[in-house]
Amino acid sequence: METDIAIVGAGPIGTLAAIQASRNKAEVIVLEQRATIGVPDHCAGLISKTGLKKIGLDSLPKSIVQSEKIIGAKIYSPDGTNLTVKRNSTQALVVDRTLFDQYLATKAENSGATILRNSKVTNLQYNNNTKKITMKIKNKLQPSSPIKSLTAPIVIISEGRLGRLAKSIGFQPPKKKYRLSGFQYLIENVSDLDTQFVEMYFSNFISSGFFTWIIPISENTAKVGLATRDKDAVFRLNYFLKKYPITKHRFQKAKIIKKYGGEVIVSGLMKKTSTNGVMVAGDAAGQTKATTGGGVITGGLAGIIAGQVASLAIQKNNNSSKFLKKYDTQWKAILRNQLKAMSLFRWLLNRMTDEAFNRAFETAVENDLGKLIEEKGDIDSQAEIILSLLKDPAVIKLAFKLLPTIQF
Repeated sequence: METDIAIVGAGPIGTLAAIQASRNKAEVIVLEQRATIGVPDHCAGLISKTGLKKIGLDSLPKSIVQSEKIIGAKIYSPDGTNLTVKRNSTQALVVDRTLFDQYLATKAENSGATILRNSKVTNLQYNNNTKKITMKIKNKLQPSSPIKSLTAPIVIISEGRLGRLAKSIGFQPPKKKYRLSGFQYLIENVSDLDTQFVEMYFSNFISSGFFTWIIPISENTAKVGLATRDKDAVFRLNYFLKKYPITKHRFQKAKIIKKYGGEVIVSGLMKKTSTNGVMVAGDAAGQTKATTGGGVITGGLAGIIAGQVASLAIQKNNNSSKFLKKYDTQWKAILRNQLKAMSLFRWLLNRMTDEAFNRAFETAVENDLGKLIEEKGDIDSQAEIILSLLKDPAVIKLAFKLLPTIQF
């Protein structure tokens, strides 16, 4: 079996790449190892409104959207100090990630791409003579059946956080130390929910290296989860619900109706994402926001670029590493500085003790830094606000006071 472009993974990154390439008249086959796209769900599903517009999804079906009311965030220090950031209009949507992924897959198929489900790619090999890549594919429903193969001059790897295939052909996906253990519940009967605000809680005991979140869906239903450098994410999330002084009273009547598990990537941006016949996009390339772990928009933008470059490579009959470097150049031009800034900020956050967090929040509230964030902050493009905060006199003064408590 042959095709122009083969894409590994039918998550948002792979399907956005497939849509772009198919619209440019390339023959595209997407290989997805799962039987049902989007299952299991590993994501909180909070996506910025401006980001959706950037990837051409400014109008989603109502059936996918769980909430379109989010105008800001309430951010809490370990001692409960609250910094509220808000705007006058919707900033983010909460989506059902399973339905969202399936919607994109349908769009890809309607654009002309073929999606082969239950198809796990076990091997990639570039042939120097034919200038094509052969992929071995195993049908997960029939593990004893003969392994089939697919040949294509272009392969886009959007396989997700583990980067198994990318690593097998010489790329360097995010290391394990940059992949945090995450867990989330969908919970009913949560009290004191403000449907317009996401809540974020910083505590090294609860969620070391990241934060805990409450994302409202309705007046009494929310997605509640965390990521942590520690291994026992479930224990820590249960502690947050039942024993954490700041929040335990809100979950006394709570009913867990769904559980999610996964990993959050907080660093490990791949320096080189293309070679002869191959491009890597999304989580596998580390194209995620180190501050929040989100990757639908950043990875999606890279996926669209990969689809554009792949289809152009087919038109030009040129899949050389020199030609495909256009992909590296283009995604780095719009994403690299942003992702680097977020990675730096995450590095700083990860060295703060709870005492440092408490003092930082106190300074932020006293100096009304929430207003600065409201004016310059952007969920997906955070470099400007990070730089503005680091230049603020109050923050500089605080930094000198906190130096003794920072963990280097």
